[in-house]
Amino acid sequence: MALSLLVPILGPPASGKTTLTLALGKDPDRHVFRLREHVPPGVVMATVSSGPRNLGWIDESVVEQAVRAYLESVVGDPLIQTVLMDNYPGTADQVRALLDVVEAVAPRCVVEPVELVLDPKVRRKRAQSRRVCHRCEHDPAADPRMPARPSRVGGWICANCKSLLHTRRGDAPSLFAARSRRHQDTVDDVRAAFDSAGIATNVLNAIVPASAVASLVEPMLIARSNTA
Repeated sequence: MALSLLVPILGPPASGKTTLTLALGKDPDRHVFRLREHVPPGVVMATVSSGPRNLGWIDESVVEQAVRAYLESVVGDPLIQTVLMDNYPGTADQVRALLDVVEAVAPRCVVEPVELVLDPKVRRKRAQSRRVCHRCEHDPAADPRMPARPSRVGGWICANCKSLLHTRRGDAPSLFAARSRRHQDTVDDVRAAFDSAGIATNVLNAIVPASAVASLVEPMLIARSNTA
């Protein structure tokens, strides 16, 4: 077994990208890539103070090095067949850099991007209701991103560790709006970059529950990984 399928999972804020990667990444031969986990903590810290427009934005040279190092390590792991990329790539330059790295380290690997789309009003409502746990997720910038599961006792108590949950920093109205605008500014170029490489983007409406979205993507993962 070797890396045969790479699935960038794209979409605007609160469209369900991380929830989808969590659902699909449970199989032992799949691995989830999140950029923040592969760059130095100091770089992550710097993104928090970079202003609303560039919130979470990491220098392209750092990004390219991190992605290359990650894929080189994955290619050397015989147990990993599929990589799910949570919210990456985010720009056309990142698409081109990613495809160059894949061609260099895993030329037989199939790239199959999935884009989630969702009405802005629904996304805002989702953002207002989602919670994170600072105790369960030790983020280097104290800005956890993973969706926490609230207990049945109350929506603000973590079902896992019983500590108080919080809203995501990036879901504050002004920051959420800035992140949404940034996605809108780049999404067409990202699609075009994949198109120019002969790679079609699978677009899915994320209005349905996450489990339903996962059930739509799962057969494609199985089919592609078996034929790659």
